[in-house]
Amino acid sequence: MKETVTKKINLILIAMLILQIATICFYGVQKSGFHQDEYYSFFSTNRTLGFYYPDREWVDSETVRNEFVVLPGEGFNYGLVHLVQSWDVHPPLFYDMLHTICSFTAGVFSKWQGILLNLIGFAISFFLLNKLSRSIGMSDGERLVLMFAYGFNPMTISCVMFIRMYMWLTVFMLALALCHMRLISLIKRYYVGNEITGYVLARPFDKEFKKGFVNTVLGIAVVSFLGFSTQYYFLIFMVMMALSFGLWFLFMVPKKKKRKLDSSGMPEAPERTPINMTIGELLDDEEFAQQAASMAERFGYLLVYGFGCGVALIGAVLLYPAAFSHIFRGYRGQEAQAAFADSSNIWERFRFFVGLVDDYLLSGFAWLVIAISVLALIGLFFFVRMKNKKDKLHIAHVRILVAATAGYFLIVAKTALLLGNTSNRYEMPIYPIILLLAVYFIKVGIRVIVGHRRLMEVSIPTLVTFLIFLLITIKGLVVDQNVLFLYPEDASRIAYARSVNEKDIPVVIMFNEKTPDNIWRLTDELLEYDKFFYVSEENAGEIEDASINSSDEVIVYAADHENRDIILDEITRSNPNIDNIEEVSVKDMWTLYRCY
Repeated sequence: MKETVTKKINLILIAMLILQIATICFYGVQKSGFHQDEYYSFFSTNRTLGFYYPDREWVDSETVRNEFVVLPGEGFNYGLVHLVQSWDVHPPLFYDMLHTICSFTAGVFSKWQGILLNLIGFAISFFLLNKLSRSIGMSDGERLVLMFAYGFNPMTISCVMFIRMYMWLTVFMLALALCHMRLISLIKRYYVGNEITGYVLARPFDKEFKKGFVNTVLGIAVVSFLGFSTQYYFLIFMVMMALSFGLWFLFMVPKKKKRKLDSSGMPEAPERTPINMTIGELLDDEEFAQQAASMAERFGYLLVYGFGCGVALIGAVLLYPAAFSHIFRGYRGQEAQAAFADSSNIWERFRFFVGLVDDYLLSGFAWLVIAISVLALIGLFFFVRMKNKKDKLHIAHVRILVAATAGYFLIVAKTALLLGNTSNRYEMPIYPIILLLAVYFIKVGIRVIVGHRRLMEVSIPTLVTFLIFLLITIKGLVVDQNVLFLYPEDASRIAYARSVNEKDIPVVIMFNEKTPDNIWRLTDELLEYDKFFYVSEENAGEIEDASINSSDEVIVYAADHENRDIILDEITRSNPNIDNIEEVSVKDMWTLYRCY
């Protein structure tokens, strides 16, 4: 019977995953443009010669396109990928994976290359989150609710749409959390007691335990190596998880002996305690000696754990030496250090990132999640006191997940860039765990309110939890339309560029020499043209190109610069056919003009 139920649940999860992938692809079709960093993903992965920005010269758009695609003979060149990344501020693993896909699709520059890579990461994260929920004792119904809430959440879809490393960072952070949950379960099998009375070692750590501990630490080391090689923010989660786990393992208090009750019903005071015992008595005390030996043994296991994590990080740095300079000397590392050291903006940053979670992950229902979670915390206390075995068994797992996730959230909120709603990217890797904890606490909170009642074969707390997340999902997807990184407004700009190219109208790109890379923001539009004319705005001199000066119409992309209007006037002065300048659209730091 149990196997039949398990098969049904697995079939439902697979069907749900397929539907979620279809939904993500639906949004992928709607993705009409790229974030500037997404262009950099392709450029730093497939770079050929590098961009150059000449003044008063024509550039073939094919030259630009070649910097985003793998050309014949340039595939699987991971040495170049690592070299280019060493000039920036990120580790190379994500770019290695993207380069692999681009190498198999040589000559192609498409959003689907990046979306495919992230879809693979999403599918892996789906299974990891499901296993993580099982590791903390979630029921089949709770897991179904969680996986629904995760796969259809606008932030999950946004994470797949954003062609950067954050979907794969999510994968490795979930894998790290799962390894630690399994390590906790392994340790707890050797102890008796509970969270109220403490723990006492039931049997010595035998060969089976040692083998399991070492194997799990090896898994943690591999995941840590991959996670650190994907994004340096992984190190924050790794440290928070290590601290939470280490404190829990090292300071598990052995179970205290039961005391006799006095005439008033209160426990009798012990005859001897560590406070009123001499050093000699402490050394001779059998219970104290057992506790000291147990503490020393646990400390030894933590050394093994720390050694595994340390080897993983050292190996990652040896493979990619630029990591050290990125963190401590790179401009992004220095910005993060400065933001962390600045104590004046703690509240503003915390409020900003909490607001992102409320608006985009929970669709404005954070107040409801928090209110029910408070009830859950009260309920968990009483459930444990009433010896609710299921809650008691996994409470350590939940505590460590809460501590590690909260630590990551706070540190990232203190150091990450404030870039409006796109700053969600920095917290996205812990969004699945936040959803997991939200489902867990809401279910317990509803159980506090209605008890363990059932409606036919459906648990009422599970049903109410599902309805809450169904409301959050529908509001986020349909009402608020919170899926990010789609850039639908770019569709009309690309269509306009295509129509201009069909009419063979000359196109001028007036760029700011201080920020020439901002030309990347126009890539989708520029690739619609056969060629375009670069003009540096630092040079306010004449434009002497014959085709521009004789055309009846000229299209101009102008970056923000103090000489912008001077050069626009120069275009009208040099061309007798042009009398008017019309603003067509504005995008980021660019204004599109039609001169006629």
